[in-house]
Amino acid sequence: MRKNTLEEKLPVEMFDDELEDEQEVEASYISLKDRLLDVKTLLGFGISAAIIVFFILTVKIDFATTFDNILKANLLYLLAAFALYYSTFLIRGIRWRMLLRNARFDQEHGVTLPPLPGLIEIIFLSWFVNCIVPAKLGDAYRGYLLKKNANASFSRTLGTIFGERVADLLVLFSLLCFGGAVAFSRVESKFTDLSLIFALGGVLVLGMAVGLLTLRFYSHKIEKFIPERLHGIYHKFQQGTVSTFHRKTLFKLYFLTGIIWMLEGMRLFFVMQALGITGLGLSVTIFVALTSSLLTTLPFTPAGLGAVEGAVVGVLTAFSVEKNMAASVAILDRVVNYWSIILIGGLVYIFSRKK
Repeated sequence: MRKNTLEEKLPVEMFDDELEDEQEVEASYISLKDRLLDVKTLLGFGISAAIIVFFILTVKIDFATTFDNILKANLLYLLAAFALYYSTFLIRGIRWRMLLRNARFDQEHGVTLPPLPGLIEIIFLSWFVNCIVPAKLGDAYRGYLLKKNANASFSRTLGTIFGERVADLLVLFSLLCFGGAVAFSRVESKFTDLSLIFALGGVLVLGMAVGLLTLRFYSHKIEKFIPERLHGIYHKFQQGTVSTFHRKTLFKLYFLTGIIWMLEGMRLFFVMQALGITGLGLSVTIFVALTSSLLTTLPFTPAGLGAVEGAVVGVLTAFSVEKNMAASVAILDRVVNYWSIILIGGLVYIFSRKK
């Protein structure tokens, strides 16, 4: 029985076999123009619109008051929120470079990785795609861009991205539970049952953990259910995923991931400071930010559009924030972490040489 090990030597030819099949799989994911006009994309935006309309009719937000709050926001705090959010891309780039090196993307295997700024640009472009199409197709686009610019295996790259997502979700859910415990012990809340939030996170974490362990220890059994012509693609994906959790870099992986999510929480903290909300404390703010981040993992809408805004308002009002002010927070925060990505990402996409 073949035993997978994290340290096994990856032969050069594994980056080249089944090339035609890999290109076929890649092509099925990557066509940004087609995806924008795809029924699934239009349906995703339709679901987002339905959620927003339902939320507006249910909560009865006064938009005159909401936008008046936004116009009075402190620009210095808002700029700090932007700075914190965009600094996460630097850390994401450092983390991904480490994971790619773990997967033996190096010159010995025919891969010349772009410098760190180039990797950050690729990540940013993938974020832009995730904001305009559902189902996290930006992750596949990231794999396509690395293959195009570094001669890297598309399937193996997707494996490193999947491993990155597993680490993200594990750390996110851990911080969410810790932040929630601290927040609810210090601040009075109208919440009577948090089971839905934690159940969602628990299901996602459990599903990814089971998938990772299955890839790690039962790869040979999964292979029996995969057409033989796709075995090469599967091996690359499996090894790219498993290599993410190299024991020598495991602490650094979770350390960098923890910093990313703490910065995400601090982003919302400064958005709330910009609007003059000062009484909740950092623990509540981080809990709200991580709850909204958890919803961005849902594949039904682009970057959780609609669901995230509704969750932010719902959680903040449960902590006694006035509903129109809560709506101001949700809108302004999404200007930082969603609409600015579409604007800046669109410009980067137009002028990028890596697309």
